[in-house]
Amino acid sequence: MPDSDKNYFQVIAELERWGSYETSAQPRDISKLEGIKRLLRDLGNPEKYFKIIHVAGTNGKGLTATMISRLLGVQGFSTGCYTSPHLVDIRERITLNGKRVSKNTFADSAAKVLNTAKGYNCTPYLSYFDILTAVAFDVFLKEKMEWVVLETGLGGRADSTNVTDKELCVLTRIGLDHQEVLGSNIKQIASEKIGITRSGIPVIVAPQVEELKTWLQDKLSKDNVPCFFVEEIFTEQFAENQFAPGTDTKPWLECFQTSLSAMQLLFKAYNKQKQIWFDAAHKVKLSGRLDLRHNVFWSKHKKHFKTLLLDGGHNQDALLALSESISKNKLFPSTLILSMASDKLHDALRIPLRELCATANRIIITPVHSPRTATPELLENFLETSRALQHSPEVIHADSAEDSLNISLQTPDIPVVVAGSFYLVGQVMQLLKIDTDSEKY
Repeated sequence: MPDSDKNYFQVIAELERWGSYETSAQPRDISKLEGIKRLLRDLGNPEKYFKIIHVAGTNGKGLTATMISRLLGVQGFSTGCYTSPHLVDIRERITLNGKRVSKNTFADSAAKVLNTAKGYNCTPYLSYFDILTAVAFDVFLKEKMEWVVLETGLGGRADSTNVTDKELCVLTRIGLDHQEVLGSNIKQIASEKIGITRSGIPVIVAPQVEELKTWLQDKLSKDNVPCFFVEEIFTEQFAENQFAPGTDTKPWLECFQTSLSAMQLLFKAYNKQKQIWFDAAHKVKLSGRLDLRHNVFWSKHKKHFKTLLLDGGHNQDALLALSESISKNKLFPSTLILSMASDKLHDALRIPLRELCATANRIIITPVHSPRTATPELLENFLETSRALQHSPEVIHADSAEDSLNISLQTPDIPVVVAGSFYLVGQVMQLLKIDTDSEKY
């Protein structure tokens, strides 16, 4: 093994140990940002050397961040993008001009950050995400990025990414998710998300439920945050730009419109440039998010899955969007491979899961390699009490993602939908050797 690869795998192992320690350690107060601030200060404050666009929300953050990053590249800027989670390769989280960071560059920055962090002896507390955020900033500085697009990991106010100055904030659609951390209702969750905003710095707001739109307008106005709504900017500024109707879903279109609106607020382009943005953004997709693929070859068995739809969404809006995509693409009846975290099984998911399961005549329930995973028995019981199994589909408990795929391969011409967990989607993509490059142009 070349020394460069050895260094990379050593640093990956050290990051995994850091993550494992965090999972097993006693709960700490992670609501404050002293740890990441000190770490960045000791690294020379790399986050101060580029212009930043900060993206928060419940759904669509990663795609919106990726689209904006792509459009900044079209404008001629060197651009970094930091997103999460990753599906197979941790370097998916850090892209430079649309390409994931090299192993050498990642290993150098991660080793530097870890060496600094270890010197604190756990005081102040640093999370796994704090470490990765600092690695991303160090990479972006080293590679001389001019603009950086940051996706929040969780919430906004107390997120590791919320330690920077910024040129623009973006709020994607806000919904119910992570209620145990962010709040029990949509306004409490929104309060955490808008914690990324700064007085005098504009924020672009994607389409929201009407109740929340009015609340956001009032709250941001009181905080002296210039607020711009995507519906208004896009309708006014991009009325002449068109593309042929396709199978684009509503969530994808919202990200598309939000990204273009953000660019127009920053750069105030004329029609020719707006059309260039329009065409470039239309080509951007993300792996594992409403990710429809055909004739997927499984080399282990030398057989093809005729149709495969992969989506890691696990909250109310994401599951409803998945059902819409299945309907739009006529992928029914299907084989549904389903896994979910036990802490996601809230009442708000009962109707979305009922709609999703109604598209399947076979449901394969499997755990994933996570201490949070729901057992097949627990998840089946939740589906049963949600009346998601009333149409009497075949329900199978599988031990793993690989076992689930083996079962699905018995009927390779029936569409296979993999859903409910990014861990599950990542495992399936790894087994099938599906490319996980984050941006597809």
